[in-house]
Amino acid sequence: MSFEYNWEKIREIQPLIHHITNSVTINDCANMTLACGASPVMADAEEEVEEMVVQSQSLVLNMGTLSKSYIDRMIKAGKAANQQQVPVVLDPVGVGATSFRFQSVERLLAEVKFAVIRGNASEISTLCGSRAGKGVDADTEFETILPDIQKLAKRLNTVIAVSGSVDYVTDGEREVRIYNGTPLLSQVTGTGCMSTSVIGCCLGAGLEALSSAVTAYVAVGLAGEWAERMKGNAGLGTFRMYLMDSVSQMNNQWLAKEGKIDAR
Repeated sequence: MSFEYNWEKIREIQPLIHHITNSVTINDCANMTLACGASPVMADAEEEVEEMVVQSQSLVLNMGTLSKSYIDRMIKAGKAANQQQVPVVLDPVGVGATSFRFQSVERLLAEVKFAVIRGNASEISTLCGSRAGKGVDADTEFETILPDIQKLAKRLNTVIAVSGSVDYVTDGEREVRIYNGTPLLSQVTGTGCMSTSVIGCCLGAGLEALSSAVTAYVAVGLAGEWAERMKGNAGLGTFRMYLMDSVSQMNNQWLAKEGKIDAR
């Protein structure tokens, strides 16, 4: 399967990306969205989520900091997005950590149609039926759950994007492995959440769901590699700064030249 990048479309369209996201990484996600060339809005009041989402080009739902009212607002926004054909991406943060998180995801999947679901291997394993996941850790034996991931993608008619040492994206038929990145990405809080926002930017620019997930993973992976080189002997704070800088300079040529993918 050939793959073509269309990153510049984000800056051309400058889509509005509506986030209902977690309070730990909300600022990072807003700045990452801006770095992509899109516009973030972080509106989660029950009184405005429906009105805001119909003005947006995509909706990002992130379960990092959770409450019942938070899920109610997500579902309200998600249903409005579905009605208006606004693509929705879900980040089921720590879904295997507690029964409340698992039950909340079950509600979301039952009531909202998602274009992309992005999580680490542990989180996606939980969605596939295994409760052995360890919160936000990603140490699941990945290869053993690939058939289940593909079945889940088919059943939900969605794209599943799995973060790990090798990122994996499938719609149940097509599959892509992405080999870009650095272990430093896992040492900075919020890089998974930021990746979900980048997927939202790609969806908002009109990229097809699988292409959105692959493009986002390659972009964040390349940005991490560049940030690692640029920081030299400095620490994680400097890495984080260069990560944002590199996404702001991302382009199709860089993605095509240095993206390492296996698309089937």
